Amino acid sequence: MVDEEVRRPRSLVRRLVGRVRREAYALLGRTTFGTIVSVSTERPMVALTFDDGPHPDWTPRLLDVLDRHGAKATFFVVGEHVARYPEVMQRLHADGHALGNHGQRHVRFPLISAAERRRELRACAEALAPYPQPRRLFRPPHMNQSLASRFVTWRLGYDVIACNRDATDWEHPTSEQMVRALSDLRAGDVVLLHDAIYGEPGRSRAAMIEAVDAVLAAHAPRIEFVTVPALLRAGRPRRKLWLMVSSRARAAARGSASA
Repeated sequence: MVDEEVRRPRSLVRRLVGRVRREAYALLGRTTFGTIVSVSTERPMVALTFDDGPHPDWTPRLLDVLDRHGAKATFFVVGEHVARYPEVMQRLHADGHALGNHGQRHVRFPLISAAERRRELRACAEALAPYPQPRRLFRPPHMNQSLASRFVTWRLGYDVIACNRDATDWEHPTSEQMVRALSDLRAGDVVLLHDAIYGEPGRSRAAMIEAVDAVLAAHAPRIEFVTVPALLRAGRPRRKLWLMVSSRARAAARGSASA
């Protein structure tokens, strides 16, 4: 009986602590520390975003499709690719697309030290210096983010951009499946796509480009496709405390703690 009475208060305390933590996280997520997932706006605007590029073949093909539909997008680029493909970068910038930081080497930020995070961000920012942008945008590689890694990007003045719509194009769906996943786009949506797959330069992006072409054709009469900065100017950012740590990162953290 005594054990049961002891367990009951402990269980209550744990529930109270959990509730306080959830409410604190929700409050923190609504501040500028929070990650932007979409935008509250009445204007019929959507932001397409593309990660892991630029790619020397697929990015120009995608740009041709965007240009044909009069659409603008945001490209979260890998710093080492920026330096490797300056012609593609020059076209991205000249065509009026927005550019964001995706790290120098596409490493998972929860797996590296604060000093390494700063080096990753600064190296990519230096590569992007010839292509000035209206806002400092960052998307974590693999969408992995911890409180510690967000603190570093926050200190350096970055808005972290996640998404509220994911076409899962990195999982090899058909173009038809991607079109269905994006069939009901709404004002303020931020869509995750990839114009390259980091570490797999030979991976075809043809299905993704075909899907983007179809989505733009289907939605263009009622939706304007704009950059993330333009979407943010049109409304109020919806933020949340985006904490997503891969199983690999968790395993590495456990290993470090037990060492």
